[in-house]
Amino acid sequence: MPSIADDALHEEFEMFGVDLNDDLCPKLRDLCLQFHLDEAQVAQEWVAFKCSKNVKTMTEPTLEKFEREWLPKKGLKAPKKETAAATSSGIANRIVDEDVDIISMYATSSTPTNAAKTSGKRQVTPDDRDALRKRLADSERSPVVMPRTTDSPKGANTSLTMSSSKNSRFVERKNAGDVVASFGAVDNAVWKGSSQGCTVAPYNTAQTVGTQYKYMFQKLTEKAHVLNEQIEDMEELLKTQLNVEELSHIGIPAQEVVQVAGRVACDSNGKLNGQSVVLEGSRTTSYGRSVPVDLSELKEYALFPGQVIAADAVNSTGKKLLIKKICPSPKLPFPQPVAKSEPGSSLRAVVAAGPFTTSDDLQYDPLLALLDTIRKDHPDVCILIGPFVDVKNNIIESGKMNETYEETFKKCMEMIAEDTKNLGCQIIVVPSCRDAHHHPVYPQGPFVWASRPQHMHFVPDPCTLVINNVVFGITSTDILFHLSAEEVALCAPGTTDRLGRLAQHMLDQHSYYPLYPPSEDVNADLEHFEEGVKMSVTPHVLIAPSDLRYFMKDLSGCCSVNPGRLAKGQVGGTYARLLLHPPSSSLPTSIVSSAAGQILRI
Repeated sequence: MPSIADDALHEEFEMFGVDLNDDLCPKLRDLCLQFHLDEAQVAQEWVAFKCSKNVKTMTEPTLEKFEREWLPKKGLKAPKKETAAATSSGIANRIVDEDVDIISMYATSSTPTNAAKTSGKRQVTPDDRDALRKRLADSERSPVVMPRTTDSPKGANTSLTMSSSKNSRFVERKNAGDVVASFGAVDNAVWKGSSQGCTVAPYNTAQTVGTQYKYMFQKLTEKAHVLNEQIEDMEELLKTQLNVEELSHIGIPAQEVVQVAGRVACDSNGKLNGQSVVLEGSRTTSYGRSVPVDLSELKEYALFPGQVIAADAVNSTGKKLLIKKICPSPKLPFPQPVAKSEPGSSLRAVVAAGPFTTSDDLQYDPLLALLDTIRKDHPDVCILIGPFVDVKNNIIESGKMNETYEETFKKCMEMIAEDTKNLGCQIIVVPSCRDAHHHPVYPQGPFVWASRPQHMHFVPDPCTLVINNVVFGITSTDILFHLSAEEVALCAPGTTDRLGRLAQHMLDQHSYYPLYPPSEDVNADLEHFEEGVKMSVTPHVLIAPSDLRYFMKDLSGCCSVNPGRLAKGQVGGTYARLLLHPPSSSLPTSIVSSAAGQILRI
């Protein structure tokens, strides 16, 4: 068994958004040696244990429970004390099932597969999971009162005062303001703004869902029409890119290489793998037929259910496609500037994603800390992405509240409005399906607040906005995590950038949510995908918050940002700040070469 490195442990746990305490590394190294795990495997097992048992943080007691109750049941039994020869022989003959995707244990559908039946594992349905979560909630937590101090002195931080004590773990943090990731030329960047103001508008009003729309009244025929239209729209772009007049029928026998297109799907209810891929053609080209796919001749691929691809393939029998090459996806153009920007002009933006309070209280300490930063730096725009009233918060989940969700949200918005009203900063508020007081449907209409001040803008999820000639694409739904649970990929060793690849799928598929079927956490209304979820251009900045590790990346000229979560369990998380220079040319162009950004701990 190779030695376990602390740096490798930190890296693997950070991939899942877990900030690993250095004091716990020795215990994790012992577990790796005891159960014959490497750094990646122990991180995956911990994430599965955490989600299954509703564990909030990693501590010595939770690690002991992890060792006692989880690892032995996963078939990772500690070796018995034997002679050295017998032990080495046992290790050599030990069979380890490395085909189990740990993420799929809590991200797959509730339908039992044949493999699960034969293994004797109990299948946990969504109802069972909800009941388990409620049973594990803290029933002894005292009711929370969240009155807002409206008569605070001018300029003072108008805190949401609570009846419970302050979260000591957040208040006593020592890493506030630490830069954990950088992008572009940040050495000479000036982050403090001059309150110059900025304009905020939707990029295309025809592709924006309103505050109220009739949703979840979908007919099967309409859903089928939308899904088929998605394939046909992509086929038209692919034909132009490939310079062909027509694509071939995926089910007609062909002894020579032909070009086909269709949607990737799985041949069963289980998770997609390299042997279960099928390609579903459009009604126009292939009469909606589905054909199994052979990927054995490909050296690299990255596929997920719902992805529309074009490929060079051979179908010698008409019953199976042998893929020779997957063609590159067509790229959307960058947006046409509304007006030519002045050379040297800049836009300073702060981006933060909820939850905005720690999981065990509703004091909103992380949000208060962020507002302090906004008052100090005076950015031109601040993008706040839900959830604001998080359904996964322990107090909300246990029902120990003495006011409505709407009242909690209103007081939160009043605090933001009061603290930012004289700063010259535009506040953009994006909803989330995890907001307890809002409609849990995707795409999601904007929040409604009758007293909304002029400098606050309520927008839908997802949305495409123009801010001082810079186009932002924003979604609060954790599409990156959902894709990571469903994607099957084969990459050359040492060349993979998993997080960047997941974000690139959104740009390649021209959609803020290209996964189909969607995650069980997403109530997708397919009939409104055309107006709410489809991308019409490649945004200059793509913001997609996720529970996966924070990042800033250049994806084909688009600055892709995952700012992380402002609160992670009972501790603080991260947020992002950007320094952007709007395009000075009148032609569609990328601005990533002149952009700078940082991700900081709150």
